[in-house]
Parts: sequence; structure tokens; C-alpha cells
Amino acid sequence: MPWRTSPGSGKPELPPRSHRFNKKLISLYLFVFGGVLCAYVVGTYLWMYERQHKLLNEWKNQNAVTKTLTKISIPRIQLEAVVLEGADPHSLLLGPGHLVNSAAPGSAGNVVIAGHRDTFFRHVHSLRYGDDVYLSRGADQFHYVVIARKIVEPKDLSVLRNGKYGELTLITCYPTHAIGPAPLRLVVVAKKAAEPVATESKYLRKRNFALFF
Repeated sequence: MPWRTSPGSGKPELPPRSHRFNKKLISLYLFVFGGVLCAYVVGTYLWMYERQHKLLNEWKNQNAVTKTLTKISIPRIQLEAVVLEGADPHSLLLGPGHLVNSAAPGSAGNVVIAGHRDTFFRHVHSLRYGDDVYLSRGADQFHYVVIARKIVEPKDLSVLRNGKYGELTLITCYPTHAIGPAPLRLVVVAKKAAEPVATESKYLRKRNFALFF
């Protein structure tokens, strides 16, 4: 009870003034802290997308001969973003990151690109078998087709292995809608569209990936 009746008085006894003041002060602190936290998050997101917008403009205006920037486009999830080199926290804050030791876009190896589940790779979990993924670098565009996905532990590095097939591996945290740090990783695999479709089943059995069906 917030108040009680004193014996024989018949009037409610209010809590001490200092107690009421402390409760108001704590409420004010929590309100201010929540406001500052929300402002920080909103400001970070605005800065991130503003920087990515500048990178996209730079990619459009760059000289095709230099081929300094790579853009990833995924029509199904309406993603269009410039890929940065490296997957350190700063790079992933500005856009998807290309793992430095993985193959270059369009090559015969494994191109590995990572992204945060709550920013640029927010809808990667929606990709399905047969969806298109495009990597553009300078005047060159490379077409990949999604063939599989896999849920792995964070320490599972098998998805980073190089191979003789031209492939693209997208990595993000999983579950994608988890609150707080996500314990697993979602891996989406795409294959260069130039390769015959008939070889896909053999390829998948060899790499032991699960299809989307």
C-alpha cells in the first residue's frame, strides 16, 4: 500500500518526502538514459546509411578501368550495397564485408561476404533456391544463383574453404531476429550461373549443403 491510516487519526499517511523524491529522480534518470540510447542508435543508423549512400554514388561515378569498388545486388530482398574489403567491426558497420583471404568476385574460387543480420543482411534469410545475386566490379558483372544454405557454429570454418567451382558464400548471424548476440551463423551459398545446372546435385552432395526445399 502507498499509504496507511494512522491509528485514531482517520487520515492517510503519505510516504516520506525524500522517498517520493528518490523515486522521481530514478524515473528521470531512466527516462534520460533511454532517450540518449535511442538517439545514439538512430544516429548510428543514419550515419551508416548516409555513408553507404556515398559509397554507392562513388561506385556509379568511378572509372571502369580502376575497378576499385564491388557492389552486391540481390533483387529478391531489394539489396544494393557497396562491399567493403575486410570484415572488421568498422567495415561491417558501413556495409557488407569481403573476407580478405577469400577469392575475388568472378574468380573460380569461393567469394565470401559477411554482413550484420540487423542492417544490410537483414533479409538474407529470405533467399530461396534459384534467387539471383549479382556482383559488379567496374565494368564487369558476375551472376550467381542461390543453391543452398547451412546453419553452422561460429567456429565452423569449413564454409570458408576454397574450391574449384566459382561460388559466392554469404554469412550472417542466426537466428536473424534474436535479441542480443546470436549464437549461430547462417550461410547462403550461390553458384556462378555460367556453370551447367546439371552439375549442381553432384556439387551439393560433395559439399554436403542443405537445399531450401
